[in-house]
Amino acid sequence: MNEHPKRFKLALEFDGGRYSGWQKQDDAKSIQGSLLKAAAELFGGEVDVQGSGRTDTGVHGLRFTAHLEAHTEHSPKEIGERLNELLPKDIAIVECKRAGARFHARHNCIGRSYLYQIAKRKTALGRDYVWQIPEPLHAGFMQEAATSMVGMHDFTSFTDLQVIKKKSPLVMVHKAQIAETEDLILFRIVGSHFLWKMVRRIVGVLVEVGKGQLTVAEVGNFLEKPVVLKQYTAPSQGLFFERAFYDQEDLDGFLAQETVPPAFF
Repeated sequence: MNEHPKRFKLALEFDGGRYSGWQKQDDAKSIQGSLLKAAAELFGGEVDVQGSGRTDTGVHGLRFTAHLEAHTEHSPKEIGERLNELLPKDIAIVECKRAGARFHARHNCIGRSYLYQIAKRKTALGRDYVWQIPEPLHAGFMQEAATSMVGMHDFTSFTDLQVIKKKSPLVMVHKAQIAETEDLILFRIVGSHFLWKMVRRIVGVLVEVGKGQLTVAEVGNFLEKPVVLKQYTAPSQGLFFERAFYDQEDLDGFLAQETVPPAFF
C-alpha cells in the first residue's frame, strides 16, 4: 500500500434533524463524527475528514463539501459506494473524486450558499424541512431588507457575543434573494462565510419585516449598531447548506442565476 495518504473531495447530502451540526462532538451525534466512524471502519486505520464549514444543530445539507484523507487503493467510486453502505440512512455521499494533496474543503473555499424554506401553509409531509408561517408575509419588503445586507458588513447583531471575541464579525455577502412559489417563500444567501446562527437570525429578522413588525430602515441600523437579536432566530429545520465554491467562475455563474428552486427535486 502507498505510504502516503490520498485525499478525496466529497459532496454530501444529509438530513440534519438527528445531529448536533457538522462538527464532531464527544457527547452528541454529528455529521463529521458519523463520517469518521464509517471511514475508520472502511480503511481500518487513521483517517481525516474536514468540512467546508460548520452547520448548526438540525441544519440540512444539499451538497455539503468535505475532504477525506486516508491510506487506500480504492477508487473514488468504490469509496463513495462503500461509505454509503456504512453511513446512516440520513447521510449520503453524492460524489467522491480524487483531490490534490493540498486541497482543503474549508481553507480553499471562496464562497458558500444557504437556502431557507418558509411554508405559507401547514404541511404534513414537509414539516421537518420548512418553517411553517401561515400568516401573510410581504415578500417585497423582505427582499428590500435582504438587499441591504449585500456587501461587506458587520454582522455582530446576527450572532452571539462569544463568537466575535474569537473572529471578525465582518462578512462579505454576495447575494441575498427572496423567491416565492405557491406554497413557499425561499431565501438564498451567498457569502464568503457565515457566523454561528447568522443565517437563521437574518431569516428571523426578514420574517418580522414581512409581517410589518420591523422596517427596512431598522434592519439597516442593525448592521450599523450591534443589538441583541436572538429572539428572532429562525428554527433550524428550514435551513439547508446549499453549495460550497472553489472556483470564481463557478461562483459567478451561480450568482447570475435568477431562479431559486426548492430544496427537493
